[in-house]
Amino acid sequence: MKRFVVAGVDGGASSTTCVIADSTGRTLGVGQGGPVDHLFLPAGRARTRKSLGEAISAARRAARVRGPMRAVVAGLTGLEPGSPESRVATSLIRKLIRAGIVRATWDAEIALAGATGNEPGIVVIAGTGSVALGRDAEGRTARAGGYGYLIDDAGGGVSIGQSAVRSALRSHEGEAASTQLAQMLTAEFGEWPQMRRRVYGEDGGRALLASLVPVVAKAARQGDAVAVHILEDAGRSLARLVIAVATRLGLVKKPFDLFPLGGVFTIGRPVMEPLQSTVLSRAPRCRIRQPKHPAVMGAVFMALEAAKQFR
Repeated sequence: MKRFVVAGVDGGASSTTCVIADSTGRTLGVGQGGPVDHLFLPAGRARTRKSLGEAISAARRAARVRGPMRAVVAGLTGLEPGSPESRVATSLIRKLIRAGIVRATWDAEIALAGATGNEPGIVVIAGTGSVALGRDAEGRTARAGGYGYLIDDAGGGVSIGQSAVRSALRSHEGEAASTQLAQMLTAEFGEWPQMRRRVYGEDGGRALLASLVPVVAKAARQGDAVAVHILEDAGRSLARLVIAVATRLGLVKKPFDLFPLGGVFTIGRPVMEPLQSTVLSRAPRCRIRQPKHPAVMGAVFMALEAAKQFR
């Protein structure tokens, strides 16, 4: 087979990574760029173009590749598959690099390909938001969740942060007894008027709420019952996403591998135990695994697969 090169890109809310590989899958070069942004607005498109350009250019220099690529696959956070924004992202990439095939998709798809080694399985991702995505042996896919913090993302960082702030508010109002978690949040942000200003202020919102996850985890480790309940509820919510995907793919009574990904799972047992027990109660043959590869390598695997079909 004639040798060729491909590129995989993982564009996230904190940074962008590009990996260039040859036709055997060997990594030739890696490049880093800034964060990508939502593509609904011109400012988001400009920021995403800049970050993609940085990562791709750095990877090309490292790989010493100047010619066209056979295929490029990019997974970008906040990108819905088949949306107008995915077409915008494809157009941006085509202006940055010559390639026979260019595909822009959402970050969950490349995370699935990386975690499973491009094999069947299910990923459940819990970072700022939450989503589950799976693929069966016939190549069918199914998702659950991942529709944004205003209407969804149960079990993700924003949801955990919201629950923590609500618990502090209930304590402030006298509806519930003061807890260690409420005291920790008060020490961090001040009393309720100050906390409210921080949450709704210019630097608040989604990022601030998600940043409260370590505070909840610390309170849970110290035995705070409210914090423990919040994390247990998050684990069960994430398990329900997994069960929904497994049900749609007909895997509930079959063996399948599950790969938990994202910062929420670094909390460990307070989230993992309710996730595992809830999933196994419905899908007893599920096997929880560590991811085989990072998401950017999932993009590389997808690019290699696409390249082999390219004529």
